[in-house]
Amino acid sequence: MKQNLKAFEALYQQHASAVFRFAWGLSGDPYEAEDIVSETFVRLLTKAPSIKTRTALAYLLAVARNTYLTGQRRRRREVPISEERLFAQQTNPVNVLDDQVRLEVTLRALHDLPEGERAALLLRVDHNLPYEDIASTLGTSVGAAKVRVHRARMRLTNAMKSDQKGFKNETRSYSKRD
Repeated sequence: MKQNLKAFEALYQQHASAVFRFAWGLSGDPYEAEDIVSETFVRLLTKAPSIKTRTALAYLLAVARNTYLTGQRRRRREVPISEERLFAQQTNPVNVLDDQVRLEVTLRALHDLPEGERAALLLRVDHNLPYEDIASTLGTSVGAAKVRVHRARMRLTNAMKSDQKGFKNETRSYSKRD
Protein backbone atom coordinates (compact mmCIF):
# COMPACT_ATOMS: atom_id res chain seq x y z
CA MET A 1 0.00 0.00 0.00
CA LYS A 2 2.82 2.42 0.84
CA GLN A 3 4.46 1.65 -2.50
CA ASN A 4 1.20 2.50 -4.28
CA LEU A 5 0.99 5.82 -2.43
CA LYS A 6 4.61 6.61 -3.23
CA ALA A 7 4.04 5.76 -6.88
CA PHE A 8 0.91 7.93 -6.86
CA GLU A 9 2.80 10.79 -5.24
CA ALA A 10 5.57 10.46 -7.83
CA LEU A 11 3.00 10.56 -10.66
CA TYR A 12 1.37 13.59 -9.10
CA GLN A 13 4.67 15.45 -8.70
CA GLN A 14 5.69 14.61 -12.25
CA HIS A 15 2.45 15.32 -14.11
CA ALA A 16 0.17 17.62 -12.06
CA SER A 17 1.43 20.83 -13.67
CA ALA A 18 1.03 19.39 -17.18
CA VAL A 19 -2.52 18.24 -16.39
CA PHE A 20 -3.26 21.69 -14.95
CA ARG A 21 -2.00 23.51 -18.07
CA PHE A 22 -4.05 21.21 -20.28
CA ALA A 23 -7.17 21.64 -18.15
CA TRP A 24 -6.72 25.42 -18.06
CA GLY A 25 -6.33 25.48 -21.81
CA LEU A 26 -9.56 23.53 -22.23
CA SER A 27 -11.62 25.39 -19.67
CA GLY A 28 -10.15 28.89 -19.78
CA ASP A 29 -10.56 29.09 -15.99
CA PRO A 30 -7.69 28.39 -13.58
CA TYR A 31 -10.08 27.49 -10.76
CA GLU A 32 -11.95 24.99 -12.88
CA ALA A 33 -8.57 23.63 -14.02
CA GLU A 34 -7.59 23.03 -10.39
CA ASP A 35 -10.84 21.11 -9.89
CA ILE A 36 -10.17 19.03 -13.00
CA VAL A 37 -6.66 18.19 -11.79
CA SER A 38 -8.01 17.13 -8.41
CA GLU A 39 -10.73 14.99 -9.97
CA THR A 40 -8.23 13.43 -12.39
CA PHE A 41 -5.89 12.30 -9.63
CA VAL A 42 -8.75 11.18 -7.38
CA ARG A 43 -9.96 8.95 -10.20
CA LEU A 44 -6.46 7.57 -10.64
CA LEU A 45 -6.16 6.89 -6.92
CA THR A 46 -9.62 5.38 -6.40
CA LYS A 47 -9.97 3.36 -9.59
CA ALA A 48 -6.32 2.32 -10.00
CA PRO A 49 -6.81 1.06 -13.55
CA SER A 50 -4.23 -0.56 -15.69
CA ILE A 51 -3.10 2.20 -17.97
CA LYS A 52 -3.62 1.22 -21.59
CA THR A 53 -1.82 4.14 -23.18
CA ARG A 54 1.88 4.41 -23.89
CA THR A 55 2.42 6.88 -21.08
CA ALA A 56 0.83 7.77 -17.77
CA LEU A 57 0.63 11.39 -18.94
CA ALA A 58 -1.53 10.44 -21.93
CA TYR A 59 -3.86 8.55 -19.58
CA LEU A 60 -4.07 11.46 -17.13
CA LEU A 61 -4.77 13.94 -19.91
CA ALA A 62 -7.53 11.68 -21.27
CA VAL A 63 -9.12 11.56 -17.80
CA ALA A 64 -8.77 15.34 -17.48
CA ARG A 65 -10.44 15.87 -20.85
CA ASN A 66 -13.29 13.52 -19.98
CA THR A 67 -13.73 15.33 -16.65
CA TYR A 68 -13.85 18.66 -18.47
CA LEU A 69 -16.39 17.38 -21.01
CA THR A 70 -18.59 15.96 -18.25
CA GLY A 71 -18.55 19.35 -16.50
CA GLN A 72 -19.39 21.13 -19.75
CA ARG A 73 -22.37 18.88 -20.33
CA ARG A 74 -23.60 19.71 -16.83
CA ARG A 75 -23.13 23.48 -17.04
CA ARG A 76 -23.62 24.43 -20.68
CA ARG A 77 -22.16 27.86 -19.97
CA GLU A 78 -18.73 29.45 -20.15
CA VAL A 79 -16.72 31.08 -17.38
CA PRO A 80 -14.46 33.97 -18.45
CA ILE A 81 -10.86 34.28 -17.28
CA SER A 82 -10.40 36.95 -14.62
CA GLU A 83 -8.30 39.72 -16.19
CA GLU A 84 -7.19 40.96 -12.77
CA ARG A 85 -5.55 37.65 -11.98
CA LEU A 86 -3.89 37.33 -15.39
CA PHE A 87 -2.39 40.80 -15.48
CA ALA A 88 -1.75 41.57 -11.80
CA GLN A 89 2.02 41.05 -12.00
CA GLN A 90 2.76 43.15 -15.09
CA THR A 91 4.03 46.69 -14.50
CA ASN A 92 4.77 48.71 -17.67
CA PRO A 93 1.38 50.19 -18.76
CA VAL A 94 2.25 50.37 -22.47
CA ASN A 95 3.47 46.78 -22.60
CA VAL A 96 0.57 45.66 -20.43
CA LEU A 97 -1.97 47.02 -22.90
CA ASP A 98 -0.26 45.41 -25.91
CA ASP A 99 0.15 42.12 -24.07
CA GLN A 100 -3.46 42.21 -22.87
CA VAL A 101 -4.75 42.71 -26.39
CA ARG A 102 -2.58 39.92 -27.80
CA LEU A 103 -3.50 37.55 -24.99
CA GLU A 104 -7.22 38.33 -25.26
CA VAL A 105 -7.15 37.77 -29.02
CA THR A 106 -5.24 34.51 -28.62
CA LEU A 107 -7.41 33.16 -25.80
CA ARG A 108 -10.61 34.14 -27.59
CA ALA A 109 -9.42 32.46 -30.79
CA LEU A 110 -8.30 29.37 -28.85
CA HIS A 111 -11.59 29.16 -26.98
CA ASP A 112 -13.58 29.55 -30.21
CA LEU A 113 -11.97 26.44 -31.69
CA PRO A 114 -14.08 23.28 -31.62
CA GLU A 115 -13.26 21.33 -28.45
CA GLY A 116 -11.66 18.38 -30.27
CA GLU A 117 -9.35 20.63 -32.23
CA ARG A 118 -8.53 22.75 -29.18
CA ALA A 119 -7.68 19.64 -27.13
CA ALA A 120 -5.52 18.18 -29.92
CA LEU A 121 -3.63 21.45 -30.36
CA LEU A 122 -3.01 21.82 -26.62
CA LEU A 123 -1.77 18.24 -26.37
CA ARG A 124 0.61 18.77 -29.27
CA VAL A 125 1.87 22.29 -28.55
CA ASP A 126 1.73 22.58 -24.76
CA HIS A 127 2.53 18.97 -23.87
CA ASN A 128 4.57 18.03 -26.93
CA LEU A 129 2.83 14.67 -27.16
CA PRO A 130 3.37 12.49 -30.22
CA TYR A 131 0.37 12.03 -32.47
CA GLU A 132 -0.05 8.43 -31.28
CA ASP A 133 -0.61 9.64 -27.70
CA ILE A 134 -2.89 12.43 -28.86
CA ALA A 135 -4.98 9.90 -30.78
CA SER A 136 -5.13 7.63 -27.75
CA THR A 137 -6.07 10.50 -25.45
CA LEU A 138 -8.81 11.78 -27.76
CA GLY A 139 -10.03 8.34 -28.82
CA THR A 140 -9.32 8.90 -32.52
CA SER A 141 -6.98 7.56 -35.16
CA VAL A 142 -3.49 8.99 -35.62
CA GLY A 143 -4.57 10.51 -38.93
CA ALA A 144 -7.56 12.19 -37.31
CA ALA A 145 -5.32 13.59 -34.57
CA LYS A 146 -2.99 15.08 -37.19
CA VAL A 147 -5.94 16.61 -39.04
CA ARG A 148 -7.33 18.12 -35.82
CA VAL A 149 -4.00 19.71 -34.94
CA HIS A 150 -3.59 21.06 -38.46
CA ARG A 151 -7.13 22.46 -38.58
CA ALA A 152 -6.73 24.03 -35.15
CA ARG A 153 -3.50 25.74 -36.19
CA MET A 154 -5.09 27.05 -39.39
CA ARG A 155 -8.22 28.33 -37.63
CA LEU A 156 -6.18 29.92 -34.85
CA THR A 157 -3.86 31.62 -37.34
CA ASN A 158 -6.77 32.93 -39.42
CA ALA A 159 -8.69 34.15 -36.38
CA MET A 160 -5.68 35.98 -35.02
CA LYS A 161 -4.94 37.61 -38.40
CA SER A 162 -8.56 38.78 -38.64
CA ASP A 163 -8.49 40.21 -35.12
CA GLN A 164 -5.17 41.96 -35.71
CA LYS A 165 -6.49 43.59 -38.90
CA GLY A 166 -9.56 44.77 -37.01
CA PHE A 167 -7.41 46.10 -34.17
CA LYS A 168 -5.15 48.01 -36.63
CA ASN A 169 -8.17 49.51 -38.41
CA GLU A 170 -9.69 50.59 -35.10
CA THR A 171 -6.38 52.17 -34.06
CA ARG A 172 -6.09 54.04 -37.39
CA SER A 173 -9.63 55.38 -37.24
CA TYR A 174 -9.11 56.43 -33.63
CA SER A 175 -5.86 58.23 -34.55
CA LYS A 176 -7.57 60.15 -37.34
CA ARG A 177 -10.14 61.55 -34.91
CA ASP A 178 -7.47 63.13 -32.71
